[in-house]
Amino acid sequence: MYTTFKYCYYLYNMKTRLFNIAWSIVDQFDSFGEALRHAWKVIKLQFELCIGVVKFAYTKKDGTRRAAIGTLDNVPTVKGVRKSLPSLLTYFDIEAGDWRCAKVENLIF
Repeated sequence: MYTTFKYCYYLYNMKTRLFNIAWSIVDQFDSFGEALRHAWKVIKLQFELCIGVVKFAYTKKDGTRRAAIGTLDNVPTVKGVRKSLPSLLTYFDIEAGDWRCAKVENLIF
């Protein structure tokens, strides 16, 4: 039995995205292996966001912890196109009803 998922940008060329994320955050970790491990967790979170609503947490710029409930599935359309950066996780915040982003190195797993 095959399960079909709707197309999601984060599922496109996953290996390239994985290494782009890892190389963009390698400076915040002791080794490339640790950055790659963290990047895998980010990829898994992006996949979960594509198929449903997910609870996750990250540290904000001011040092406080933010618990978020977000999705990338069935979100409102946005005017214009914005280039995606591998060092940012962009998601639709269910509670706020608006788009938010977080640095991938600040995600708490």
